[in-house]
Amino acid sequence: MKLRWLYSLQVWLQSTSVLSVIVGYTVLLVIHGALADHQRKHGHQQLVAALTQRIEKGSPQPSSVAWFGSDLQASLTPPGPIQLPHVQAGASGQHWLLSRTRLTLPDGEVRTLKVRQNVSASIKQQRFGEFLLVAAVSVSILFTSLMLRLVLRRGFVQPLRGLHQQLQALDTTNLGANLVDPVFQPRELRSIAQAINSLQLRLAEAWERERAFANAVSHELRTPITVIFGHSQRLRRQNLSPAAERSAASIRLEAKRMDQLLKVLRDLARSDSARLDLQLMPVDPDQQLLLAYERVLPMATDRLLIPQPANEPHPKMIADRVRLQECLDVLVENALLYSQGAVQMTSEQVGDQMVLHVIDQGPGIPVDERDLVLRRFKRGSTAVGTQGSGIGLALADQLMHAMQGDLLIADADGGGADLQLRFKLAPDQSLLLEGEQ
Repeated sequence: MKLRWLYSLQVWLQSTSVLSVIVGYTVLLVIHGALADHQRKHGHQQLVAALTQRIEKGSPQPSSVAWFGSDLQASLTPPGPIQLPHVQAGASGQHWLLSRTRLTLPDGEVRTLKVRQNVSASIKQQRFGEFLLVAAVSVSILFTSLMLRLVLRRGFVQPLRGLHQQLQALDTTNLGANLVDPVFQPRELRSIAQAINSLQLRLAEAWERERAFANAVSHELRTPITVIFGHSQRLRRQNLSPAAERSAASIRLEAKRMDQLLKVLRDLARSDSARLDLQLMPVDPDQQLLLAYERVLPMATDRLLIPQPANEPHPKMIADRVRLQECLDVLVENALLYSQGAVQMTSEQVGDQMVLHVIDQGPGIPVDERDLVLRRFKRGSTAVGTQGSGIGLALADQLMHAMQGDLLIADADGGGADLQLRFKLAPDQSLLLEGEQ
């Protein structure tokens, strides 16, 4: 069975209830009209039966014209078809109930008794009753709609909003610790609350296993990797053949890469469990760029560029120095890896934010892949054929969120990627900026 999409369950319930009220009163109107019509015809038939009995017993017979006054007219006509009572509108707006009945006179002659009964008052009374019923319908619909709105809001919408707020407060640090109490939920939502609690516990268990695995791997592999790196350094100091020297350099490079990978995994595990050691403080953006430049320059030769310090220093921003350098390392290493040209590091103030740019001249990152490359173990289409783990940008993005900043990816002028670290200005700088405006 194909499920239909509902825009709003509350609106659907309210509309259905109001429609049910309308249908119910419509049926009541139809039944009321049918009963009134049946009563009129039944009374008319009783009247015709009394007249017929009276005539057949030899009582004075009506003439061929009127009899019994203006509201009831009866006449004997030549034999004709029998006609059941039916309403006929008159020229003056009155309504008559007309019927034809065959009877036999005392002398044996067969005639037709034509009876016309004025039922205008009855129909007027019926319509007045229907008008009152329609008015009652309108009031009932309005009252039902208002009551349903209050009832649904109190018993349906508010519990769902409370449940939504509880779910919004969940993250990896409190999964399984803030379970939804089904007792305080409406009966219809208790099974949903229990399912959410069960899901929380399963997710908490999965997160704990993942964190334990990352910590164990980082701890167990760190020592052998350090040993491998130390032996490669010792081999480097010996007289080796060119082939052996290349092998030792390759071992040293891979050991360093594995050590960095383990460090990233450890930081991700700490970030997931909210155990990152952050020391947020005002820092000088240009000084941080210079530190990163001096650290990475030996492996970048003449490809890494940084502008001359400005005459007026940039305002300070809020960041953690160590984590900021980790983010810059990730961005610069990625730029050097995927670009054969120069990599430029710059800073600028944009509104109430300080932006650090790492700009390369590579193929860039397509717009539809920019969210993808910020996920763990995901790489873009331009990364095919290059080494990488797919977690560097994910770590930088997570560290930036921990520092209340953002990592954005844009296109560089003239081609390439412009990776931006956006930080909040230090409080005194923000106040100064507002004062100038």
